[in-house]
Amino acid sequence: MKKILLANDLPGIGKVALAPAIPIFACCQIETMLLPTVLLSSHTGGFKNIAIAEQTEFMKQSLKQWQELKLKPDAVLTGYFRNAEQIELMIDTIEKLPKSTQIFVDPIMADNGNLYSGFTQEHVEAMRKLIQYAQVIYPNITEACLLTETAYPSGKITMDFTRELAKKLAELGPEHVIITGCPDSEELTGVQLYTKETDSFFDFYKTKYPHHFYGTGDTLAALTTACILQGLPIEDALSFTLQFIDEVLQLGSQQPEQIPFGLPIEKKLGMLTTKFTIEVSL
Repeated sequence: MKKILLANDLPGIGKVALAPAIPIFACCQIETMLLPTVLLSSHTGGFKNIAIAEQTEFMKQSLKQWQELKLKPDAVLTGYFRNAEQIELMIDTIEKLPKSTQIFVDPIMADNGNLYSGFTQEHVEAMRKLIQYAQVIYPNITEACLLTETAYPSGKITMDFTRELAKKLAELGPEHVIITGCPDSEELTGVQLYTKETDSFFDFYKTKYPHHFYGTGDTLAALTTACILQGLPIEDALSFTLQFIDEVLQLGSQQPEQIPFGLPIEKKLGMLTTKFTIEVSL
């Protein structure tokens, strides 16, 4: 069974970050090594009085023990880091892993044209260094702009603009760039895949729902990564992932009062168990 190291925040309430990743990888028959970067009583979207515990020292102690145990994951997927020190710690860890280790990075740090509160240029520079080690990255448009030192557009974001961003990101190291949240119309939202080796693009569009669903990007990064590790071509991995997310969003839309608590992925995890029980046994 393949093993993946997951570095991300862990909320007590709300299916974001590690919360959806754990069951997704389990259903895809991939063992996880959990490295929480921050503990939160809930995710930060729409809740008040959130308890937050930064985990830099815990990360150091965990990684030291894992090195002593000679644990070598087949892959690494990183998400939210609380500070640049945590990113540098992750880079140091990756440099000690075998060259065959697949690295996936979701550079969570910004949205809607702005860095998240408390982040500085130091964080951006550390993240830019981290993605140089990655085979696949999952930035949104704001993160892509920051990583490539491109001004965030003040007007309509075009497909030509996101294609240029993807190529700039690939020049930094990643083989595959998956830009999320690509706008197309009021009815559709998209994901754009760029593959450096073939200089090719694939665009995936799905229905845009009239709500903000927390954890959608985390779910996309986790499931796409799992599909790739189980041998699916990246285009097929994205297509299946977006089908899964679309079905979950349909369910979520039927219970708008539950939206702040995250996607109802539990009701669709059987899709993953069925697919990967069959895929892995072939």
